[in-house]
Amino acid sequence: MASKKIIVVKYGGSVLEDGLAFRNAAEAVKAECERGVGVVVVVSALKGVTDQLLGVAEDISPDTPRDVIDHIIGLGEEQSARLMASALKGMGVDAVEITPDSPSWPIVTDETYGDAEPIVEECLSNVELGLKPLVERGRIPVVCGFTGRSPAGNITTLGRGGSDTTAVILGRCLGADEVVLVKDVAGVYSADPKKVESARPIGRLSAWEANLMASAGAEVLHDKVFKYKPGDLPIRIVSKHGPLDGDGTMIDGTLPKHSVETYESPVFMLNLVGDIVSKPSSLTRVTEAVEAAGGRSLGLKGNGESTLLVVDGDPLETLNGAHKLVESREVKAVSCTEDLAYLSVKGRGLDATEEVSKAKKALTGIGVKVPWVQVGHSWFSLLVDHHRVEEAVEIVKATLKG
Repeated sequence: MASKKIIVVKYGGSVLEDGLAFRNAAEAVKAECERGVGVVVVVSALKGVTDQLLGVAEDISPDTPRDVIDHIIGLGEEQSARLMASALKGMGVDAVEITPDSPSWPIVTDETYGDAEPIVEECLSNVELGLKPLVERGRIPVVCGFTGRSPAGNITTLGRGGSDTTAVILGRCLGADEVVLVKDVAGVYSADPKKVESARPIGRLSAWEANLMASAGAEVLHDKVFKYKPGDLPIRIVSKHGPLDGDGTMIDGTLPKHSVETYESPVFMLNLVGDIVSKPSSLTRVTEAVEAAGGRSLGLKGNGESTLLVVDGDPLETLNGAHKLVESREVKAVSCTEDLAYLSVKGRGLDATEEVSKAKKALTGIGVKVPWVQVGHSWFSLLVDHHRVEEAVEIVKATLKG
């Protein structure tokens, strides 16, 4: 007999804004139950409640301890869990609210109040003993998002947007078929639809692409999600106006733990002295010079004084093409550094700023020059001497492990 399909459905505060919203959400959950799907519901506080509770706590005393604040602001999720369970029960669904005081509470965290990290092994044990038997008996657990309990029993919170993390942790521990995040928009958009009229929903994203969008400010997912999402757990983002299995955005895969990749061939660094960053036409002419020489730009950074490009191509031909910007007085001089290797480092939970500093220090400590460093969210890149690339890769891997 095939095992029952299990989904974890999370409703955020922007969706749970009033009684009608709770009824609509409960109807969607009931529809899945009637199809024989096992459902675990995760809820955030009603819209604005967390800020209201925080404001009251701070008005009472600006010196309120952080652990006390966590306990107070977590009350919003308890309210939502009881309301959702009530709505489901009113429709004949066998629902049970799961709050931090429940015997079957699943989320165990460290005691970093305000931004706690789940302890996956403890969560897995709690889910196996408490939550999973409820699902197997056909009940619908309604779990408080955002909140956790430390091993000592203290209430913690996972940080803003932490209900996404709750849903993914539960999906991981249950071996769920998918996590469904219900939003007030029809998935992840190519741009903010409030600002860009032509923005459209994106049907599918890799976990890495979604992580990059989130790091740049797109309201995709809480970035902590990507630390805990396994590769075989898809995340579906759907609109509150449609069914839970409706169209939206599917996020597949996971972030690599830590990877160090070397570009396939030697590269060179092109240096243009002068301000071209603020001149789009000059930037275009530089990239056209690279393309005209049959090259490929791999990276670019600059300020009002100089611009650096990492290029795979013919250094001499590219240098001569770029020199036309000197002749047109757009820059003062051009030069290039050849025989370099381009290293890209990325990974789940990578503190890129800290790790690139450690890597550069270790490399320069053994005499390896690092003429280029670029840092992003969960990734960084380096240029090193090509004849020492294998040594450099091992050094970078060692600093990541350390």
